[in-house]
Amino acid sequence: MKTAYFIPLLFLTLILLSACKNEVVMSVSGSVDYLGEANISVSEQPLHYKYSPKKIYSVTHKENGAFKIDIPISVNRKLIFTIDDQSLSLIADPNDKLNLTISRASFPLDTDFDSIHKDDYEAYKNYLSEINGLDKLIEKEMNNFKAGLDNSALELSNKKINIAEKHLMGTHFEHLILKTKGELLVNKIKSVEYRLGKTGFEADLERTRILEQAKTDDFFTLESLESQRAGIRDVTHYYARTFGIYDSVNKAYGKDLAEYDIKRLAYEELNEKRLEVIEYIEDRKAKAYAKMFLVAERIGEVELSKAEPSYRSYLEEYADFTEYTEFLTYFYNEIKSVSPGEPAKSFALKDKEGNTHTLEDYKGKYVLLDFWAGWCQPCLDEFPVMRDIYNDFSREDFEIIGISTEIDKDVWTADIEKFENPWPQLYGGNGFDQETFKAYKGGGIPFYILIDPDGNIARYNDIRATFNLREVLNELIDE
Repeated sequence: MKTAYFIPLLFLTLILLSACKNEVVMSVSGSVDYLGEANISVSEQPLHYKYSPKKIYSVTHKENGAFKIDIPISVNRKLIFTIDDQSLSLIADPNDKLNLTISRASFPLDTDFDSIHKDDYEAYKNYLSEINGLDKLIEKEMNNFKAGLDNSALELSNKKINIAEKHLMGTHFEHLILKTKGELLVNKIKSVEYRLGKTGFEADLERTRILEQAKTDDFFTLESLESQRAGIRDVTHYYARTFGIYDSVNKAYGKDLAEYDIKRLAYEELNEKRLEVIEYIEDRKAKAYAKMFLVAERIGEVELSKAEPSYRSYLEEYADFTEYTEFLTYFYNEIKSVSPGEPAKSFALKDKEGNTHTLEDYKGKYVLLDFWAGWCQPCLDEFPVMRDIYNDFSREDFEIIGISTEIDKDVWTADIEKFENPWPQLYGGNGFDQETFKAYKGGGIPFYILIDPDGNIARYNDIRATFNLREVLNELIDE
């Protein structure tokens, strides 16, 4: 998703070209009127939206726009059909031989489904058609809300729920109704932050009212939480923001910090507020599912020594939910492998002229790996200060390497010419599935790794040019 907010996300992609003989397989085939260099795949919805291993099933045959994908079916995973960064949901049914006829220019709206679930797919198609453009309008109205202007953001969010219920009730896509209700809840919580400090507004009462209503509406059930974009993450994240903690941190530092830096600096206080939301969950499995997201965020956002107690406590308390504990163990070990002191991950990527650059080419100096894209505004906001720092240090001591997470190479070429940053710019393709980005367990951008002269990781995504990079370099290079 092209958003200007880093969000920090981690993907380990397992490309499976065919299924084993004894697996239950679903076949998806079809044709596209124009494909170009676009990639077609089907993926399983992962347990965790950005940190779980992600299974992607690639096209086994593609000729003149025709394609076929064989997918081993997992019992509890939803399927997503994707052409580059556009996608639609599929019904996972091994008895179905789904055939899609796709008009590339209007995908996913103008897609025809030949399926035993044709009626459900038609209902889903009608839903997509009726909400076309609605999400952008809701986002615009939420920005008006944030600016203190008259808006219809919550009314439009309710409208999306009504459209989902009209088309999807009683179909295999009913989970999308729950998803839209979660989106409304997030927008209601955001509205609390936007009204903080306004005369007569009682934030505590409004927070409680919103969560009590969410509980009455069964938002905190396992089925509902599993239907959300990111489990419980968005609700707890925006709830924690309603206490004015971000403003307090910015005030303490005398400047507007990047969100990632604020989250690290005020992690304990923010996490305490996130846990208040978990208390509304009564079902033990739903609570285990929700807490898994908070522990994963902790592992991904703070030093492992600080994340360790919560991680160990979760493994003990919820040992009977092996899917959750196995995921957290996997993710903990993944992050440990890229912690400071560990060997940096090698790469071989090309610049615009086609010259290959490797990590070994820069050994003997500090190297900042800058993972970025031209659509990421926080990435671009760092560039002016990065240029100043780059000019103030010798190339014998310090280098920056820009590594694009852009999907389209032509867009990347235009971006590097536009911004004219003086450090090497490399391209690997595949967006967030770019191999070097994945090797460092990147979850979102901007994402920074500082490598020391011996080729080891010195700092892991806890530095920013606008925050502390100059001070870190001064200390390290002086040493």
